[in-house]
Amino acid sequence: MTSCQESLLPGIALPDPDTLTGPQLEGWDCALCGLRLLADQLLGTVVWTCGSRPRRVELWVCRPLCAEATRQGGEGAG
Repeated sequence: MTSCQESLLPGIALPDPDTLTGPQLEGWDCALCGLRLLADQLLGTVVWTCGSRPRRVELWVCRPLCAEATRQGGEGAG
């Protein structure tokens, strides 16, 4: 089970953490497009549960925003 907070970037939804890879959850790769982050910005924080242990995870995205973010309507964010 996961619990999400609100995105910090207007118009960009937080992805379901259960669908993300390890590097995306660890902040190495963009939480939206999956590419390695060279410059980043915080998208938001989610609670991700693995087994019975919930953990707060910060999700990071490309800066400037990647094509995946602009498809969601975040052209002016960041």
